[in-house]
Amino acid sequence: MNLGVQYYRPPFPEDKYWEKDFIKIKQSGFNTVQLWVLWGWVEPKPNHFVFDDYDRLVKLAEQNGLGVILSTIAEIQPYWIHREVPGSEMINHIGQKVVSSNRNECHFGITPGGCTDNPGVWEHMQHFFTEVVSRYRSVPNLRGWDAWNELRWNVHADGFVCYCDYTLQAFRKWLSDKYGGLEGLNKAWKRRYSSFEEVMPGKLPDRPYTEMMAFERFLTWRANRHAKARYEVIKALDMKHPVTVHAASPCALWPGSMHGYDHPLNRGNDWFFADDLDGVGCSSFPKWSNMDDADFAMRVEFVKSAGRDKLVWLSEVQGGRAAVGFNIYADVDALSQQRWIWNGIACGADTILFWCWRDEVFGRESGGFGISGYDDLAEERLEHMKVTGKLIEDYGDMIAKYRPARSEIGVMFSPQSYYLAWAQEGSAERIMRGLLGYCRSLARQSMPYTVVEEEHLDVLHELKVLFMPRTIVTSESVEETLAEFVKKGGTLVCESECGAFNPEGLYRYPEDRFTTHLTGVNEVGRRHLESDYISAVINDEKLNLKVAQWLTPWQKNNGIILAENKDGALISEVSVGKGRVVLCGSYLGDPYLNSWTADFERFIELTARKAGWEPWVEVSSPKPDKDSFVYVKWGESAGKKVVFVFFPPKQDSVHLRFKRDFFASKRALDIISGRRISVQTTETGQECMFNAPEWRFSVLVEE
Repeated sequence: MNLGVQYYRPPFPEDKYWEKDFIKIKQSGFNTVQLWVLWGWVEPKPNHFVFDDYDRLVKLAEQNGLGVILSTIAEIQPYWIHREVPGSEMINHIGQKVVSSNRNECHFGITPGGCTDNPGVWEHMQHFFTEVVSRYRSVPNLRGWDAWNELRWNVHADGFVCYCDYTLQAFRKWLSDKYGGLEGLNKAWKRRYSSFEEVMPGKLPDRPYTEMMAFERFLTWRANRHAKARYEVIKALDMKHPVTVHAASPCALWPGSMHGYDHPLNRGNDWFFADDLDGVGCSSFPKWSNMDDADFAMRVEFVKSAGRDKLVWLSEVQGGRAAVGFNIYADVDALSQQRWIWNGIACGADTILFWCWRDEVFGRESGGFGISGYDDLAEERLEHMKVTGKLIEDYGDMIAKYRPARSEIGVMFSPQSYYLAWAQEGSAERIMRGLLGYCRSLARQSMPYTVVEEEHLDVLHELKVLFMPRTIVTSESVEETLAEFVKKGGTLVCESECGAFNPEGLYRYPEDRFTTHLTGVNEVGRRHLESDYISAVINDEKLNLKVAQWLTPWQKNNGIILAENKDGALISEVSVGKGRVVLCGSYLGDPYLNSWTADFERFIELTARKAGWEPWVEVSSPKPDKDSFVYVKWGESAGKKVVFVFFPPKQDSVHLRFKRDFFASKRALDIISGRRISVQTTETGQECMFNAPEWRFSVLVEE
């Protein structure tokens, strides 16, 4: 496993620190360093490459027993790019040429630079990749390539991009391929275009959905295509080492915004990255963003779900206190940092890289982020890191073979629903928060789940239940697959107006939606909220569920009514084939995310259990409350169970229950504290109780 730290974003740290720093990095338990190889820095003149600093750093790493991960930062382009490729500037949404500039936290090179749809720009960029990979592919301590940092391509564009002739040409070709030419496009869009030259991308929200959604989806496809092109250049020269990319956030957490001139998922779709590359990753700065165990685990779970059996990298994890301008943020204490490492391992990460070793010295990040920085906590952090480094070394085989438990619970992620929401509101945050509400509820209850992307439904055969938060757009192919899932025995949980729009952004009347075709029940239309809550009876338990936005009651002509008002059923359950469809006439996930309720968590658990899910590991006590929860993940390594237990503040013990014969040996070693935990056999299975160790988390490995 790579446990590493980002070191070099040229020209900092200065070379006077290098030798002592690398000795200290190794002594602190790390086994890897990451170096940014900036295109603008290494090719200051066309075809003139300068690698002397990297040569020395790579050699120093080798001398100190450190592996190297090289991040090829092609998005920081050389100042000469527009001289060498005239007319290569991006064009924004109002037809203006984008003026590039230095990036706010990077010392040398311009962004956004030339448009990569321009073949001249790509030719120079490809040359950069070729030179870097050819130079370092054979060094003995190379561990891999991070081919695209946070998937940046439009930073500082100061407008929506790109609308240059090359991108318009690519957009129109993509449409032609997708719809089988202009006739197919006109049929799907219900238009009468006479030429593809008349077809323009969406410009701003509400102008209208069809062109806007198409352009958003194209931008996602474009980012994935570009990542694949980078990968293919690197892989053609180096078949030995893994090549990944990483985003600032998992793609499902990229709802777009008008303020940042970002469309949703305009940096690509993690599921498609995983289709083409060796792995995928993301950045996470938990103290900066006030994340708890569930928030952090959800981020890794999104990436793991996308990666499936590919590599999962935590490509940037917060090293020291954040710094953005003249502000001071939360401290990064040692135990929180160790918690992130083992939480990441529990979720399936195989590379964890901290940002960064020393405090930054340039621009808005000056004075922050250094794991060895000047925030009075560096010594404690590095002492704890040394312990974890030794544990990773001692238990390397166990960690390498560890695989998280397969889930029988799924949560649907619908990029098309993001595109539609942005096309109307300039942000898909409502859709995202609905998704996060369900994921957070599952994480807080330690219920294993997987995120199911709408074009990667092959995982459905492993699931018993699929929750579909705010899935307002569905395609016919998705609908057919979901119907088959239900008929074979699966449970589908749909929220209000599920599939109310098609991928072209055209509204479907209730009787035309797949939920009606599947269940024989349709919605009666949008109604004002009568209250912030609806009362439901699930498995003889009365639950008060928070709702949001509106009510869309369902007809009462079929199924079991679990909640209702004068207009119809607010929650009903309809049998279809061997399975069931649960129809919710409002939105439940985002109001829960806004304000915790025990009843929503209970609704999730009862629905999953009725679908046939049973926990292999569950927290018998303490149960989650508003402010705290014991977070548990488990999996197997070489046939032996591994259980990760994270204690919340002020909770000093836990009682766990397991399925029968979960631990074959009936004992486990907590590799963090060194304690042995005995497992008792009961009438229903196994159980154990133990106190929180000093680090406030345990990793139980079956002996």
